[in-house]
Amino acid sequence: MNANDSRRSFLKNAALLGVGASAVPVLGAADGGASGPARRGELLLDRVAIEDILTGCAVLGCGGGGKYAEGLARVNDELEAGRAFRLLPVAELGDDEWVASPYGIGSLAPQSEEDRARFAGLPRAKEDNVEASFRRLSRFLNRPFVAVVAGELGPWSTAAALSTAARLGIPLLDADRVGRATPEATQDSVLVAGLSNLPLAAVSAFGDSLILEKVARDSRIEDLLRALSVASAGDLGVTDAALSGLEIRRSGALIVGTISKARALGQAVRQSVAAGTDPVAALLATVPGQRLFQGVVLECPWRDEAGFLVGEVLIEGRGEFAASRYRIRFKNENIVAWKDDAVSVLPPDLISVVDSGTAVAIANPEFEPGRLVTVLGFPAPPLWRTPAGLRVFGPAHFGLAEAYRPL
Repeated sequence: MNANDSRRSFLKNAALLGVGASAVPVLGAADGGASGPARRGELLLDRVAIEDILTGCAVLGCGGGGKYAEGLARVNDELEAGRAFRLLPVAELGDDEWVASPYGIGSLAPQSEEDRARFAGLPRAKEDNVEASFRRLSRFLNRPFVAVVAGELGPWSTAAALSTAARLGIPLLDADRVGRATPEATQDSVLVAGLSNLPLAAVSAFGDSLILEKVARDSRIEDLLRALSVASAGDLGVTDAALSGLEIRRSGALIVGTISKARALGQAVRQSVAAGTDPVAALLATVPGQRLFQGVVLECPWRDEAGFLVGEVLIEGRGEFAASRYRIRFKNENIVAWKDDAVSVLPPDLISVVDSGTAVAIANPEFEPGRLVTVLGFPAPPLWRTPAGLRVFGPAHFGLAEAYRPL
């Protein structure tokens, strides 16, 4: 099969799966870390588009994927430096062109005084550790990467991928590897599709770096990276999944069209707020989902457990939900929810909590008692509802006895 046949086949399969990619011909493409000639279908993203993407990623991040303010600050630095952000449809990547995924691993839990003292004497590296890991893997493989793939959808996670791409002068692909944010590295479409995400490069905030080439089993990737993150003050930059265009078009290897999906959500919120209409309704009119609950936050106890932010948020109903309470358990991201004593949402489906007035997504554990919030539910991408997907992302994986019931 030649490259054009491969792309046509990919687009046909993507259409059947209900996914897509943007194809707006504008200036800008990149190759090998320097600006190159324009590529077909590449989209140049301005400040408004970037902010819309991060707003949408916060909703799809399920309470995790980092903090919106930190992600926005990261991309603003690149915009102020005059760097360009480009988005490339997956179908436009050549079969023999290579990409990789840069991301960060850490906990959303605030750092303890003990940890601050533990790391106080270590010098911080000058280079951004996510970008450094991307360069490190490229050097190790002696292979240039022509585009970046976001590891997940999250306001900081996706901003890190956008920032790395802008600094290197290459585009971000309109796809990611989860379709949401996720707590564990093994909840990864690349692995479920039967591809390898090794070797990987990891760089700490202190400049420590390593290459991981082999693990006893896939679950060891999460174990090892989480341990490294804990030893790195919760700030570890990682790049993995060095794959060719031919490999990433394997069925299920990526969740395609997700950056455009996040942008559409953010645009809907922005336009609704400007028009004085209901932004929560605008979200649900843009992407299929459900308004599961509305009420005021009562409490949000949490703890830092083995490098994860673990806790629950309890919400007391208002309006049509006044007689009920809602409880969400999170492990970095929202995992499972109950309305009163009945299960409401099970993994891998998405649970997002937004401010009822602005539809701004609330990151764990930043819940203020008394704040009026709305709980939204969205179906997980089809890949995660397959037997292979449920093995690593279903209820049993998180120790829940209930069988998966799709939202």
